[in-house]
Amino acid sequence: MPRRPAGGVPGGNGGVEGLTSPWLVDFPFAHRQRVRYGETDLQGVVYYANYLLFAEVGRVAYLRALGVVYDRDFIARGLDFTIGEARVRYRAPLRFDDEYDIKVRVGAIRHSSWAFEYAIDRADGVHCAEASTIQVMIDRVTGRATRIPDELLKLLEDVRGSGAHPHDERVSS
Repeated sequence: MPRRPAGGVPGGNGGVEGLTSPWLVDFPFAHRQRVRYGETDLQGVVYYANYLLFAEVGRVAYLRALGVVYDRDFIARGLDFTIGEARVRYRAPLRFDDEYDIKVRVGAIRHSSWAFEYAIDRADGVHCAEASTIQVMIDRVTGRATRIPDELLKLLEDVRGSGAHPHDERVSS
């Protein structure tokens, strides 16, 4: 069952007034983290590039929760994926030692690529950022784009459409 952000409502805006973006609803997976000191800048807030690192942490946790094993499902088959595009939209600061959730869902799926979409929310419900990445399936020998394997394609389509997703609430420091 999807987690409710503290102070928010299911599918709501996480407590941020005036924000009704579709980015803030229907994130069936959340991975709890804590901001480490080294992730902040001289202003005392998370350095902007670290939001892409947070997206990676969420993506890996989500794939793991879905039962995807990187070595078995990609490397052993001569496949890999690369990030073809990454975007971040900053909304509110995260500071040292803040707990936050990286929420992940599957976005658009194509023949050789798929999107993950992320919402990064403080544990108190404040929406801090949204992000997206486009993963491109590649052949490890040629480095060229190739079709998503049928098993992975089916999994991505199933979790995108079913609403029945894994959930991970661990706190990492």
